Amino acid sequence: MKEFVFGPVPSRRLGFSLGVDIIPRKCCSFDCIYCQVGKTTQKEVERRSFSDPGLIVKQAAERVGEGRRIDFISLSGSGEPTLSADIGEIIRAIKRKTPIPLAVITNGSLLFREDVRRDIAAADVVLPSLDATGDAVFERINRPHPALSFTQLVEGLRAFRRGYKGKIWLEIMLIKGINNSVEQMEIFKQIVSKLSVDKVQLNTVARPPLEEAACGLDGAELLSLAHVLGNGCEIIPAFERRGPAQKAEQWRESVLATLKRRSLSLDDIVRTAGVSPTEARAGLDRLVEEDKIRLVRFNDEWFYVARGEEEPS
Repeated sequence: MKEFVFGPVPSRRLGFSLGVDIIPRKCCSFDCIYCQVGKTTQKEVERRSFSDPGLIVKQAAERVGEGRRIDFISLSGSGEPTLSADIGEIIRAIKRKTPIPLAVITNGSLLFREDVRRDIAAADVVLPSLDATGDAVFERINRPHPALSFTQLVEGLRAFRRGYKGKIWLEIMLIKGINNSVEQMEIFKQIVSKLSVDKVQLNTVARPPLEEAACGLDGAELLSLAHVLGNGCEIIPAFERRGPAQKAEQWRESVLATLKRRSLSLDDIVRTAGVSPTEARAGLDRLVEEDKIRLVRFNDEWFYVARGEEEPS
């Protein structure tokens, strides 16, 4: 049976986040150069039903019932979640079963559609992205479906804010040499001033990206650019919390499910599984020997990824 739920995983924005993956890998409206999931193999904008929503909700409820620390349930993972025609039904059903807040992590590309805005309206928090200041950068970073435009993306964000009663946390992913100039930050500031979002969160490439051209910024560079954006802008902090200890079989199974959607460092795994670095490394070495996972080096740090997933080019 396909597993739609993974984690909880350490999220710098959402704490311990239980991922609900409602889109097959890698079906998306973008093909972002910084994506850690891999290259988009199905670039599309038409919404449809991908899986049984009842089974997805059942798996989410069962994982919540295990009693592990979960700060948020997040619809995210292998592709763009708003492509699912069932997302509204899934959100409402999960919220009927648990008081844990629910977030939707989206690239924002389909928010210009009224049906998408209506379907995700029941979420507690929506986390859209804005990585560009115009069409040229939009094409270079996000490589969108031909039916999409930068203007459409921004108008969709504005339309969503007008009707949505929950929180909007807007992420700006900064990539060195592409969208991190002071001039572009001034344009970001102008755009954001008209969106009325609750938070603007600066992020940069911190895990192995799809392409080597997607290089991250250091802390000082991020801080300097945050000052340009002004009040209401924050830099996404490091994840510092630690989960309760899990049995070896339990955490290894959870790690494998997560690695199919995102890479993890040793520290990520230690904090999520609640085990010592020595115990975590021993279990991970075994999974490497079994050819289930592999190591990738990025920014002088080693990350574990699922075997068979695409390596950065």
